[in-house]
Amino acid sequence: MKGIRSLLVLAAAAAILLSPAGCGSKALQYAKQARSSYVSARAVLAGLQEFPSQMEELLRSRDLDGINEKARGLFSDARDLMTSATTAFRACKEKCEQLKAAGSEKFNPYADKLLELVDLNGQVINGYSELIGLSNSVLENIPYSQDPGLLMPTLNYLDSVTARILKLMGQVHQLEDETESLYRTLTE
Repeated sequence: MKGIRSLLVLAAAAAILLSPAGCGSKALQYAKQARSSYVSARAVLAGLQEFPSQMEELLRSRDLDGINEKARGLFSDARDLMTSATTAFRACKEKCEQLKAAGSEKFNPYADKLLELVDLNGQVINGYSELIGLSNSVLENIPYSQDPGLLMPTLNYLDSVTARILKLMGQVHQLEDETESLYRTLTE
């Protein structure tokens, strides 16, 4: 009789562990990991967002003698940050896919929103890649001694790329607010 009770207790414990509540707690753990991964990825991207102001400051310094060398350093740092941000968002995407694979209907909308954020941030990174490439081309191919009017089409295009990045970042911030609100609702 004692052996049967032990088996029943073990079976009940196993049923509790394998019940949807057990899966839900695993989904909660995955949601926390995905959220943490996203926050880390955004922190890396924040460093990349400094590139335009750093480049503008360099160009305004009027130190034309060392500008190419300093600019190469900025380009190199920005490319390193792009690589790190891309890697960080890829890791976040994997955490989101792990969360979706947990099969929790409750947390799937959160995973979907995070995946949408990962995609938007990827577009932001692509925008910065284009901006860095254009900035590099301007510095490498057009001497400052030429007619400034020759730079205007390129500068206008740089402005349009910057505007596109800012628009995407506005979308990111809005979706981040929605996603965080959903997370808080799910974890209360």
